[in-house]
Amino acid sequence: MSAFDYVTSTYQAIVDALLPTTSQFNGIQMKIHEYLMFGLNNNISVQQQLYHQVIPLAYPTAVMLDSAATQLVNTHQVQLLSQSQFPNGGMFSYLSRKDRVQTLSALENLHIDLYLLPSPFQNNAGMVKFVTDALNRFSMFGYYSEWPAYGTTRLNPPDYRRLEFFPPGWHQAGYPGVSFGYRDFRGLSFSMSEVKA
Repeated sequence: MSAFDYVTSTYQAIVDALLPTTSQFNGIQMKIHEYLMFGLNNNISVQQQLYHQVIPLAYPTAVMLDSAATQLVNTHQVQLLSQSQFPNGGMFSYLSRKDRVQTLSALENLHIDLYLLPSPFQNNAGMVKFVTDALNRFSMFGYYSEWPAYGTTRLNPPDYRRLEFFPPGWHQAGYPGVSFGYRDFRGLSFSMSEVKA
């Protein structure tokens, strides 16, 4: 098993636990796990001495999730399933949806031993809370944004992405799509006598 397969399975397990599934749409088919991985690897900077530096966080975050899941399994707060839909993942991916959400909650509320987490999360409560919250936010942003509709261009730099179809999340949210110039607010109307006053 490669590190890429491990990380991909872990983020598929997150998406499966957090996002709604309908007969037409599910987060894994929409590649929201790639949005999470891309966001964690490219959009979060960490203060190191005097500088902010973007460091890839997808792999260490997956290890953090497994470490937290292991702690909860060992204290009998969650139970392992006999098999996983995400067989290349670690301990986190062998939990039920409910237990995966409980693991995320335990991390966000710092109900785990921070000393047992991997770097850069070890004994870093702020970082644990921030990244756990980012997992929730990135999942929702990816699902309800145009990300899935970028199709084959989704991993390109933003200037080189193109919508290839109408995004499913926009359809679910009732968003009518991009328009150059929605005319909801046309300004205030007033008479010249009001201006002179």
